[in-house]
Amino acid sequence: MYSENCVFCRDVIRDRKASIVYENDQVMAFMDIAPVEPGHVLVVPRDHYANIMDIDEPVYLEVHRVTRMISPAVVRAVGADAVNIGQNNGACANQRVFHYHVHIIPRFCSRELNWGRKTVEDEELEQMAVLIRNEIADRVGRIPELR
Repeated sequence: MYSENCVFCRDVIRDRKASIVYENDQVMAFMDIAPVEPGHVLVVPRDHYANIMDIDEPVYLEVHRVTRMISPAVVRAVGADAVNIGQNNGACANQRVFHYHVHIIPRFCSRELNWGRKTVEDEELEQMAVLIRNEIADRVGRIPELR
């Protein structure tokens, strides 16, 4: 399943215009181009599903397995204290890209909770992706304690 009208299908999955941190045959994880915090990652299925009501259960489970696997690597890579996992379904729920995706948002105790988005350069996203990929590769490292 593919949608030419979907920015994730077209630009990320097909054309690979993203700082990718992880991928397998069902799922891709990449840096959000408008992060809430540095290290903000999106996890998406390779096939197009609009939202949680649309996604096949095995694919849903794989997206969330990968989200769980990547989250500690994100925390370690950016030195975060915690992580928000977010997922929106429908325009009224603030879904902006209608391709199922999960947000991994690092959080820091020293910073006020803010949901505002930032603008960052591609180079900065790729540098952050390298840090997270290195942490994923080093999975035998300690899993950080969330505060």
